[in-house]
Amino acid sequence: MEGSHTVTLYETLFVVHPEKGPRNKEFIERFNKVVEGQEGTIVHVEEWGLRDLAYRIEKQGKGFYTLMRYKATGKAVAELERNLKLTDGILRYLTTRAEEDSPTTSPSAPRVYTDEPPRRNYDDRRNYDDRSRGGDRDRDREPSA
Repeated sequence: MEGSHTVTLYETLFVVHPEKGPRNKEFIERFNKVVEGQEGTIVHVEEWGLRDLAYRIEKQGKGFYTLMRYKATGKAVAELERNLKLTDGILRYLTTRAEEDSPTTSPSAPRVYTDEPPRRNYDDRRNYDDRSRGGDRDRDREPSA
């Protein structure tokens, strides 16, 4: 199994059922111990709090979000995900490999906006009249009297 012994930086985001929210610190401690028990190291844990879900999960519209950033092997990730799957109250989780220099940004952090509109590629300019659809307006028109 390739990469199972290589230590890599991972991020796991998990969503806790809103009724289990008060136990979130307990969940974080438990999952930290799972990673550390597999010789991984926790880099950063960020609690995002109660947020709206994009869609209902188990009839819930909200959930407590937590982001864990850690260095570990693939084996540690598998064990963490096994624990997340078996833990009552975890609605969803997602693990991704992270870049060393990628910042962790909470979704509630202020975003930087500019006055410039998004850039688009205008190299493929077309005249979007009937000719661009293969017709010739003058040819297709009924002759006038």
